[in-house]
Amino acid sequence: MIKIAIPSKANQIDNHFGHCEYFSIVELNDQLEITKQYKMAAAENCGCKSDLAQELAAEGISVLLAGGIGQGAINKLKSANINVLAGFTGSIEEVVERWKRKDYQVDISVCREHDSCSH
Repeated sequence: MIKIAIPSKANQIDNHFGHCEYFSIVELNDQLEITKQYKMAAAENCGCKSDLAQELAAEGISVLLAGGIGQGAINKLKSANINVLAGFTGSIEEVVERWKRKDYQVDISVCREHDSCSH
């Protein structure tokens, strides 16, 4: 089983990780079929200044698919053993399908708004 977290707003991936309304959590079986989907509350602070990475890891999340995300949040998520991929757009279902097809860039530019965040 794989659990993916997607920062979301109105069933769309949110372009800014730290400002999302909630996280769409998608569980997939070994055949990469969606077996469960639910919402998880988002932190009130940006991802680099909260315990969000540990909360997602405790939920069993191993992958986070983002639109835009800062390096501070990426660092915290990676330290919690969560693989971070960014640059996604569209509905939650479209994002998951792109991930399953490996239709994404691994060399992405990150949000520069939080470059000074050293958390």
